[in-house]
Amino acid sequence: MRITPRAVALLTTVSMVTPLSAWADEIGRDALVARLGAATPTGANVGIGQVEASESVGNFGPNRLLAEFAGKSFIDMSGASGTSGHATTVGQNAYGTATSIAPGVSNIWVYEAGSFAQTANLNFGNSIQTPLVAPSSPVPLRIFNHSWIGSFGNVAFDNEVLRRADFAMNRDGTLFICGENNGAGSVMNSLMSCGYNGIAVGLTSGGHSAGDVATGVDGAGRMKPELVAPGQFTSFSTPVVSAAAALMYETTSVAPYNVNTTRRKGVTIKSALLCGATHNAGWQNQTPTSGPNRGLTVKPLDPVFGAGTVNVDRAHRILTANEAAPSATAAGAASATAQPLVSWDYDVYVAAMQRHYRIDLPAAADFSALITWNRAPTTQWTSGSAPAVVNLRLELKKVVDGVPVAITGDAGVGVFTSGNVLSASAVDNLEHLYIRGLTAGSYVLSVTRDDAL
Repeated sequence: MRITPRAVALLTTVSMVTPLSAWADEIGRDALVARLGAATPTGANVGIGQVEASESVGNFGPNRLLAEFAGKSFIDMSGASGTSGHATTVGQNAYGTATSIAPGVSNIWVYEAGSFAQTANLNFGNSIQTPLVAPSSPVPLRIFNHSWIGSFGNVAFDNEVLRRADFAMNRDGTLFICGENNGAGSVMNSLMSCGYNGIAVGLTSGGHSAGDVATGVDGAGRMKPELVAPGQFTSFSTPVVSAAAALMYETTSVAPYNVNTTRRKGVTIKSALLCGATHNAGWQNQTPTSGPNRGLTVKPLDPVFGAGTVNVDRAHRILTANEAAPSATAAGAASATAQPLVSWDYDVYVAAMQRHYRIDLPAAADFSALITWNRAPTTQWTSGSAPAVVNLRLELKKVVDGVPVAITGDAGVGVFTSGNVLSASAVDNLEHLYIRGLTAGSYVLSVTRDDAL
């Protein structure tokens, strides 16, 4: 049994690489450098796994002699490889010293895609073996970049691969960053973008597969991609997000931020990257603009651009803020101390659990909040039933005379200009509020577990 992946985009040279300066401002890197100066993270001491389809037989690795890769160590996980132009360009965007926002990444584990899915990592097809634990030496391997798409040609097999990937990410605290197909309206391949716990990446141009996960795949109806980034093809926007994740892993692994170990969990970093994303002018998540459902959506992301364009400055601000201190009830939050306007929180939600956060807005502003949570599959890889996933709801209410009041429907007219104040997807493992023109005042942000698992 063999996987038959195909690269998202194939190049025989590296002439199509885009200089960092061309998109550094678009992804918040210029703002990050302006704010932090010499303290700007570079991805140091963070390992990346580069998973590639073969460009031709036996050629799936980057050109290690490239000047941009000087001083970097490559670990062959699928045997020796010849040079792939595609892999070289991916590498330049992920960790190149002249092209990437994460030039400090110095350890790269190189995998061929079929090998990765099978014996080199996920152990697909071996019912008694769990995925291999991500290497921790010489530095921790935190990010797996998947600039390829493919399928085993059988939805049950693809589901097993995705379950194994989610299991590994949930266990190891890693992130799989996975490219979408190229071309607006193109077919969305299951591998690897249709998992729960990773991040699917498209293009800022919108020229990628997008929409709902197909029937038969675990979690059909979930929205993809989660993020977009600049690049000529999705193969090359994907490592931009991998590089962004490397900056966040580095930041959360050093003092003073490493004291709180939940900061560097993959799911925490994913939530910061998604919440910090930049929304373009046309961004929308299918929220009614009038009537009783004004402000309510069951589709938390933009159908093409996901949460928006990755922004490393905003994600960094979120992760370096203090962890919020929630209240157990909405009424309690309404009278509690307000949380910082930039913050994050991590919790394990048991059945019927709620967490509430008071927010005081001193002046009218746009407001963004996002929650995401992992699927935690067991080792029943081949079960005909998809592993159960909890369901959370995210809502913002206005505090009126000390009481949290819903602002969906007509109650929100005059409180916010547009967007959603309630995100209630039944299938996605994330919820997102993006509110334009939220008026000054006190609010309560509530996270509620709705399922009966």
